[in-house]
Amino acid sequence: MKKIFVIPFGACLSGTPHWYIRHGARDRDTAFPVPVNFATKLRNAGKDVNFLLAWNRPHSGDYALDELFQWIAEITK
Repeated sequence: MKKIFVIPFGACLSGTPHWYIRHGARDRDTAFPVPVNFATKLRNAGKDVNFLLAWNRPHSGDYALDELFQWIAEITK
């Protein structure tokens, strides 16, 4: 099996302190453990993680935009 390029996780730990992660519960492209493990690893590293499995949502990425912008406004005060 050919290995694909991935971003080294260490790069995530040295970067931004705030993370907003959403994963659609009906996402057929990525299994739940991927974002769950990512969010857990970030939290364990002391990062501020806002994570949610968005119920009944596919892999669309454009849900909860108002909530996202409100979160951005709160962390940039």
